[in-house]
Amino acid sequence: MKRTYLIGLILLIVLLQGLVIPTFAAERFDGTRLNVIAQQHWSTESLRELLPEFEKETGIKVVFDILPQTEMFKKVDACFISQAATYDVIFMMIVNVARYARAGWLEPLDQYMEKSSDIDLEDFMTGFIEAQNYKGSYYALPFYGESSCLMYRKDIFEEEGLKVPETMDELMETAKVLTKDGRYGIVLRGTRDQAAIGYIWPTFLKAFGGEFFDEDLRPIFNNEKGVEATEFFVELLQECAPPGVANMHWNEVQISLQQGQTAMCIDATNFACNLEEADMSKVAGKIGYASVPEGPAGRVTLIATSSLGVNSFSHNKEAAYEFIEWATSKEAQIKSAELGLRPDVTRNSVFLDPSYAEKYDYDNGNWYQETQKAMQLCKADYRPVYIPEWVNIGNAISIQIQSALTGEKDVKTALNIAAREVENIMRDAGYYN
Repeated sequence: MKRTYLIGLILLIVLLQGLVIPTFAAERFDGTRLNVIAQQHWSTESLRELLPEFEKETGIKVVFDILPQTEMFKKVDACFISQAATYDVIFMMIVNVARYARAGWLEPLDQYMEKSSDIDLEDFMTGFIEAQNYKGSYYALPFYGESSCLMYRKDIFEEEGLKVPETMDELMETAKVLTKDGRYGIVLRGTRDQAAIGYIWPTFLKAFGGEFFDEDLRPIFNNEKGVEATEFFVELLQECAPPGVANMHWNEVQISLQQGQTAMCIDATNFACNLEEADMSKVAGKIGYASVPEGPAGRVTLIATSSLGVNSFSHNKEAAYEFIEWATSKEAQIKSAELGLRPDVTRNSVFLDPSYAEKYDYDNGNWYQETQKAMQLCKADYRPVYIPEWVNIGNAISIQIQSALTGEKDVKTALNIAAREVENIMRDAGYYN
């Protein structure tokens, strides 16, 4: 009897221990209201469906303010500049982490992560998590991310007897062959924006061996390698892209491929979701996915990630961190990927989960394989987003490259002007003695 009683008592204690943790968490945050500003995006919509689960476990009430990207940026900046606690959790793009962190607008997360047993930073894809680090501290966790691949029309390649280009020279040759009869060989972002030309052009710059800065942070993208890369980029678009490419951003690029106007595109891996939707794409089932062609200096894939950070003026910082850790967790990413569209998860364990590979099997699994390779290859410093002034730098470069694309200037002149403007930005910011 005594032994039976003892075993029963032990089992009861174990059961109660299993109940204490969520009960304690709910009591600790019970009644807390979190205001979260986020981008209008399929990943956000998928996460929102899981909120009742999070709210039940923690006692936190989450209120989402979901806005188009541009409007979201304006509201976030207004909140920070006025040092307001309007939003506890901030949704941001890779280009803003360093700027917000330096300004003191984001709460460093290190102290919260040190207390957590579940964060597992090593499970995040390397480029995505490194992009959240500024001067040795983490200021956000990656919520969704993308790299790049070559998307091409399988049916047209078969008709023309073409093989998928593996090098930049082959890309140029193939694009020229495909440009005929009202169809264009390739489309890339060409508008004067750090998120357009400043997003795709670095793939060519680095593939040809160029870099943005030397070790003293002096611009060198206008050297011989930079000129060669940019001349290639300009020629490719001038001869093989649709009219008006100089005014195309990601949406116009995606639509051009969806509508069958172009045969190839190099852009974000998460384009696949929209390309494969039959009700909005004329080319669903006809797109192939391959690695970005290799240049003289190697194969370079881009990186973009959106992350979640804690407003340093928030009155609910611990609860805000609790939400961020949950929203970026393996469990939340797997569930949101099953519920909605998540071709942009940021954890290796999620991407390698068999259920994920089964659902996102575009082009007989080629999209999955190529995206996995690209995300392992992409690096946080693909663009110098670690410099808080990057947005101004990227815009200055993009404006001049676009002027070469439209024929207003030759490439060398455009890059020299851009280099002088970037050096002035860096000097004004205090980077030089």
